[in-house]
Amino acid sequence: MPSYWRGTPKIAKLLFKFLSNTNTRINQLTSGEVHLVVTVPWDKHRALAGAAGVVVHRTPGNAYEHVTLNQRQFPAFTDVRVRRALTMAVDRDLIARTILDGLAPVTHGPIQSVSWAFTDDARKYPFDPASARALLDEAEWRDTSGDGIRERGGRPLAFTLITQAGFAVRESVAQVLQRQFREIGADMAISLHDGTSISQIWFDGRFDAMLHWWQMPADPELTLFFAADRTPPAGRNINFVNDEALTRLVYAADRTVDLGERKRYLRDAQIRIADLAVEIPLYNVTKLDAVPATLSGFTGNPTNAGAFWNVHEWEIR
Repeated sequence: MPSYWRGTPKIAKLLFKFLSNTNTRINQLTSGEVHLVVTVPWDKHRALAGAAGVVVHRTPGNAYEHVTLNQRQFPAFTDVRVRRALTMAVDRDLIARTILDGLAPVTHGPIQSVSWAFTDDARKYPFDPASARALLDEAEWRDTSGDGIRERGGRPLAFTLITQAGFAVRESVAQVLQRQFREIGADMAISLHDGTSISQIWFDGRFDAMLHWWQMPADPELTLFFAADRTPPAGRNINFVNDEALTRLVYAADRTVDLGERKRYLRDAQIRIADLAVEIPLYNVTKLDAVPATLSGFTGNPTNAGAFWNVHEWEIR
């Protein structure tokens, strides 16, 4: 299209194929039936890394994998000591080295280091099972029956984590979380759901905990995810966190156009989120895009703009 405002694209036509099966997408890429696969699953990286004629681009994303702790559904999560204990029970470095094959770094909050609003000042929770057990003791969750599971008021510290079925990496991470929570006396069951049904479940708040990721906008907005009045259907605060100070900070960031002032508000909001241990941040959602070695001009995009943001610059050599 000669009249395109960025200049005439170098590639005349793009054909999109929607292939739901991961193995089919990979097989068609390596056989040459398709030329590009965006958001390659991490467990397929090794298979593609040595494929002839294929280059895998790795782009740190503005998204993060985490465990949502639903304070409305599971009352134990309303205690910050329980939330902190569960966070310290998770060996995130182990997950990053093994399951993620070193492809994605550990993260400690919702705004990622690729963002101008990122701060490294927020509290970080080390892997420390002993301190996690001490916090649960302090919160009066104790294993009085000797079965390895803590109880309080006759109720066990037992909850269910939902996540997406067919997502190999996520299923493996869920199993690690299950084992590590068990080591501090928390019993976590795993429930897998297809992509369609899980959306309705989390939107309705019908879950205890959920393993998933949020893609943050290029211009950070924490209000949608953490403001007290942004629970569904008004937003995505599915932790059902209700903290006046945090709500005030995220709205203040939305209501100012001064970049320096916004950055200060967002810094304070990130610190508050970490102090409250609202959720369990795990790792950055690094994006893997497999393209032909003959394609030049491809630049991965960390935001929700997608991989085709600069398609007009692509060229097949």
